[in-house]
Amino acid sequence: MKALIRVAPMVLVGVFVALALGAGGGGKATVWQAADVKWVDSPAMKGLSVAVLWGDPTKGAYGALKKVSAGTDFGWHTHSSEQKVVAISGTFDFQVEGQDAKELSSGSYVFLPGGVKHLAKCRAGSDCVYFEEQPGKSDYVPAK
Repeated sequence: MKALIRVAPMVLVGVFVALALGAGGGGKATVWQAADVKWVDSPAMKGLSVAVLWGDPTKGAYGALKKVSAGTDFGWHTHSSEQKVVAISGTFDFQVEGQDAKELSSGSYVFLPGGVKHLAKCRAGSDCVYFEEQPGKSDYVPAK
């Protein structure tokens, strides 16, 4: 019984790691130089370009690079799924409802549960680039 208690957590971790690796690219190494990344203008939002790295943002889980034109203001909004975001370049003004506004620059990280009201603006002066991962499809729900 003691052996089972010690082994079970390791087995569960192994299963989760295997699932995560499988979702990231089918078990194959993927290496893209910056010039190989395919940027597409978003039909959903003016000033937003998207480079999908894996998955399909229109259907479910995905990881993508996103580029926002300098001065773009997303206003207050929510998303249905949680988001993990890492700022790569540019400077964002970011605020979660009920919290103080934060200045996010290169290397900043945001975890945002689904349904949390927030605002984001890319400051003037340079475009903002960030990495975003979501377990569900991409959406933008303007806040009321």
